[in-house]
Amino acid sequence: MKPFSRSVIELFDGTKRYVIPMFQRQYVWREEKQLSRLWSDLHAKTKQRMDRKTTSPHFLGAIVIANLPTYGRQVQAYDVIDGQQRLTTFQILLTAFRDVAKSHSSEFADELNKYIVNVGIMDDKTVERYKVWPTQVDRFQMKTLVDSGSLNTVTELEQTSLGRQRTGVEPFMIVAYKYFHQQIADFVATDSADSTHDDRIETLFHTLKHDLALVSIELEGGDDPQVIFETLNGFNEPLLPTDLLRNFAFQRAYREKRGEDDKTPDELYNEYWLPFDQHFWKRDEKQGRLKRPRADIFFQHFLAMKQATDVNVARLYHDYKIWIETEAPYPRIVDELKDLAKFASVFKKLLTPDEPSELSAFAGMLNAFDVKTISPLILFLCGEAELEGDALTQALTILESFLIRRAVCCLTTKNYNRLFLQLVEILRGKGDVVEALRVALLHGTGDAVVWPDDISFKQAWLNRPLYNDLTSSRVQYILKSIEQAKRTTKNEDIHIKSVLTVEHIMPVAWEKNWPLADGSFAKPAIDRLLVDEENPEVEKRALLVNTIGNLTLLTHPLNSSLQNSGWDVKRPEITKQSSLALNRELLDIEVWDDNEIMQRQGKLLEIAVIVWPR
Repeated sequence: MKPFSRSVIELFDGTKRYVIPMFQRQYVWREEKQLSRLWSDLHAKTKQRMDRKTTSPHFLGAIVIANLPTYGRQVQAYDVIDGQQRLTTFQILLTAFRDVAKSHSSEFADELNKYIVNVGIMDDKTVERYKVWPTQVDRFQMKTLVDSGSLNTVTELEQTSLGRQRTGVEPFMIVAYKYFHQQIADFVATDSADSTHDDRIETLFHTLKHDLALVSIELEGGDDPQVIFETLNGFNEPLLPTDLLRNFAFQRAYREKRGEDDKTPDELYNEYWLPFDQHFWKRDEKQGRLKRPRADIFFQHFLAMKQATDVNVARLYHDYKIWIETEAPYPRIVDELKDLAKFASVFKKLLTPDEPSELSAFAGMLNAFDVKTISPLILFLCGEAELEGDALTQALTILESFLIRRAVCCLTTKNYNRLFLQLVEILRGKGDVVEALRVALLHGTGDAVVWPDDISFKQAWLNRPLYNDLTSSRVQYILKSIEQAKRTTKNEDIHIKSVLTVEHIMPVAWEKNWPLADGSFAKPAIDRLLVDEENPEVEKRALLVNTIGNLTLLTHPLNSSLQNSGWDVKRPEITKQSSLALNRELLDIEVWDDNEIMQRQGKLLEIAVIVWPR
């Protein structure tokens, strides 16, 4: 390899192109971490030059490039092995500088354009005119910035074709352009007796040409780009596992021999990997106590499912690489990418319970009960065992029953990750996967893995204060499921879309408006504590109000308006405002008391054991 010192301007001088390989990550530099620091360095060196102080080049790091073979009219091109974030940022900065200079009618606008676009004879001007050619996801942003010529045009395009309206997120390249445009515009516009606007533009240009430099390392024939890439990134800010996995996959794709009908690496990327580089998969998702990009979480669950063993996300790239290199699970790269795309489509359904699919209801339950460790098992059932239709419905019903019954019985979730991976291992290779799943769960013993039977479920359902034991979202899911089950074939097929909250029919603060059996009213809870007064009937009611028999679903406005009202107020309002089957049955109840709560618990239990059978 050969190192050379180049200024920012020298990097882009002459007819040349820097090509960012598709397997490198998108542009991610941000103002607070990198952009403001670069501008601070540039501003400081420019100020020194304006003050006529002696300056020496300030080094901004290094890039590593490799010469790409070019033929005929093609523009000389370099593969960017490392430093693509830095290189892209310099090009964005020069583009913003050009547009500011243009707004001042400065001759330097044309001069700067020489370092942004190639001119003259070339093979494909639609591609080769751009001195930096980013990954496909970023390509349109770069072309827009280079071709627009003004901040106003960039802003207009951002609201339409650049996709901000679709995702709600401003692309990083656009953020960087706006940042540099603002900083340069403010710098140039500063009033000074010693310098005009044109003077400041010229000084800034000469600073970029002489005072800011970096080391350009050019690889030679015997250098291994993959080894150098991994070594350099071991010292920089760590890449995300998905970035490393992309690099690993497409480095192999480039090395793999292809037949005439085989897809090129670019075509493989567009067909199978491109979605992983888009906004949906880059969004953070909560898993346990931490948030991670969805793509990283998917790859973690995918590898865990394939190996039926727990995978630490910190070792995801390392473990995936070892799995590919030692077990050779795929004959070709295309088979690996097809498999990833297939399982990713399943995982996406788990992430989007609001979108209709065969996993919608189950995914909603997983969100409510925060059981993400089951994902490898669901990937196996849908992707490898390829369950669908009635078979998939049966498998999901078994798993939901297992989870709901355990939650109602307040059993631990600590060993779920191990249990679900053991199930993958048990089910793999079985003919009747659904029956094998049922049998495996029925054989579980001990609090960590038992599937509660009807006796245990009934005991917890009738006696536990589920409002206190479970979160509101979990109680809400249970009540919604019972509501759906209560609707017969004669009812309209209604899917609950309203935002509903869990309401105590008899309020927690019941003492003022809800008399005891003898017609007397109990003292408020705080008063009973102060006098240490015991009353078995009062204590029984204090427990009953938080059991499932005293809970229902209401809209938040209705819930708030009723609060601690008596039954004579609540009953007509609930039956008038709510169309839920859960609430219509309350219409004929004249007195809502302890006995009614216990009777309703039993009625709801009859439905619950059907909805969540064992």
